[in-house]
Amino acid sequence: MPTTLQILTIVLSGAAVASVVFAFYSLGVDNAFKKRLTQIFSGSGAPPADKPSSKPVKSQRVATVVNILSKLSLPDEGWQSSAVRVKFLQAGIRNQNAPQYYFAIKTLLTLVFPVLLALFLVLNQPKLQLIHIILFALLTAAAGYYLPELLLRFITQRRIERMRNGLPDMIELMVICTEAGMSIDAASTRISREMARSYPDLSQEFYLSSLEMRAGATRLDALRNMALRVGLEELEDLVSVLIQADKFGTSLADSLRVHSDVMRTRRSQRAEELANKVPVKMLLPLILFIFPTLLMVLLGPAIIQLLDVLSKQ
Repeated sequence: MPTTLQILTIVLSGAAVASVVFAFYSLGVDNAFKKRLTQIFSGSGAPPADKPSSKPVKSQRVATVVNILSKLSLPDEGWQSSAVRVKFLQAGIRNQNAPQYYFAIKTLLTLVFPVLLALFLVLNQPKLQLIHIILFALLTAAAGYYLPELLLRFITQRRIERMRNGLPDMIELMVICTEAGMSIDAASTRISREMARSYPDLSQEFYLSSLEMRAGATRLDALRNMALRVGLEELEDLVSVLIQADKFGTSLADSLRVHSDVMRTRRSQRAEELANKVPVKMLLPLILFIFPTLLMVLLGPAIIQLLDVLSKQ
């Protein structure tokens, strides 16, 4: 039993370390983009002067190893425009090398780490049966395969939730901009500037959409690309409203005002739903932890007195 606990500790520790490394890498990429976005909105369009970096340049060997490991898990050619690329865009990871690092870590946890664990068990635990070694290796490979996906999904869900909470305020600001006579392009640029601090994720997406329109993309394509990058159903509805208003010539301010009311109603309903789930979620802790303690406090003295009386008789 202690040997099993040691093995599980090693496996979980290795997987946790690899996941933390990938999380910090993703966080660093996202923070760099937010820092650059804040510099643009604060008025300093030019990036700061390059400082002499103390970190050494990534060696060619490391890049070669990463490419070899990532090729074992990367899909076929054309994955840059497939759903694999969309996953990283929805998570807010826009670095072009991020998928290679992701699949390299996934290959390392799925293939390399289980093999090393099996060799470690064979050399250091000769009494352990072969079937147990194979079982540990398979469990480690399964954990290494699904753990990066779960982490990426967690990052995506957190980002989507942040954007969902800020979307009604963003629509209200868009209503004000359109009533002031601004077009959708000017309103997107204005929103990206005003919401850079409060809702940086939404600000990034609207800023990228305005950049696409400046680069020559049509308004419909820019809005649809933004909805694809975000992966939020409410934002897809907003894009549909903007496209229909632009196509049929209806009042954009009135359409956005109605959509804003719908969004705020949905947010209130989500809050009520979460509040209604609280009693159900509190049921298990009440039964396991609070009720036994109350019974011990209330019935404990009476049971002790009853046992004393029965022992005397």
